[in-house]
Amino acid sequence: MYNKFLVPSGFKDSLNFDTYIEHQYKNLIINSFRENGFSLIKTPLIEFSDNLDANTLSLKSNKKKEKLSIRNDITPQIIRIASSRLAKKERPIKLCYYGEVARRSGTMLRPERQFQQVGAEIIGSESYKADVEIINLAYETLKDIGVKNIVIEISAPFFLNSLLNKIKIIKLKNKLKKFIELKDLNSCLKLLKDKDIIDGFKTLYSCIGPIKNKKDKISKISNTLGFDNEIKRLLKIANLIKISKNDKINIDLFEIQKNKKYHKGIKFTFFAKGVRGEIAGGGRYNLKYENHSETAIGYTCYMDTILRASSFENKNKTILIPFNTEDKIKKMLKKKGYSVFKTFDENLDLKLQSKKFGIKYFLLNKVIRRL
Repeated sequence: MYNKFLVPSGFKDSLNFDTYIEHQYKNLIINSFRENGFSLIKTPLIEFSDNLDANTLSLKSNKKKEKLSIRNDITPQIIRIASSRLAKKERPIKLCYYGEVARRSGTMLRPERQFQQVGAEIIGSESYKADVEIINLAYETLKDIGVKNIVIEISAPFFLNSLLNKIKIIKLKNKLKKFIELKDLNSCLKLLKDKDIIDGFKTLYSCIGPIKNKKDKISKISNTLGFDNEIKRLLKIANLIKISKNDKINIDLFEIQKNKKYHKGIKFTFFAKGVRGEIAGGGRYNLKYENHSETAIGYTCYMDTILRASSFENKNKTILIPFNTEDKIKKMLKKKGYSVFKTFDENLDLKLQSKKFGIKYFLLNKVIRRL
């Protein structure tokens, strides 16, 4: 039965400290990209449905031919802007953004249907240094907001796709994909007969793990699959990613490409130990419009997961003060990190009021007291 005081599944009211800290984290991430030359842009909540994928919340429109949806991802909006209003702007373009997105349905790892995205894109640069800049900035900002035990997982699906494209039997290919998702190499090999494809599968599977231990194996991929330039590029990127000793970089080249836009270059995903779901992700993709095509590298973090991953504690201090407290005292309290909560009634017992409001501190005779 409908209850007007409830919200739909996958949505929530945010009423606690996380609301404030999400705001702070978003500002810190955006400011970090702004300080590194990225322009902040803002996109609309509503898009034409054709510009988005199927997992959107559709809206009714007065115009019969106009199909509108609430955005479920901001990256397609960045592509639209780069392809139109910024089409003639000198490349590379560096953009950052933030905003709420909503989806028709959630997933097992992310049942939330509304969350805030914060991200950045470099559009129009082929250089591997663009990949390095995005990954390093993403990592630095996550560390700055208290995320610990970060694992960066790097993949490059086009290696495996090159092998799968050689298999023309659709039924066989679909079976292989299921075993690949399970990382079941032996079951894959039992289905294969072509020696070159078998060798390719074995080579890619051998590259799964901490990248520092797999560089020799990665460098030998060209002996089996080719892609010499792409392998050199991947190793250059890996060598320039800077992480702390408690964090890790893993490689997984035995991965199915699920997101069709990431069909060129690397893909990367950030995880935090013990935290459900990815906290950020991105990769290199081709941006196409009309007869023009260009490359881009992007990154998006998910604030709902980041809040679960952050190690920062709630150290916010609120203090109850009389309404007529002098301005200089209020300024002093704010400098000390207090958030001042003014009473509106005169001659009240401040200690008693603090208990009622659940405020630990109160100001009595210009002296800070604690319950």
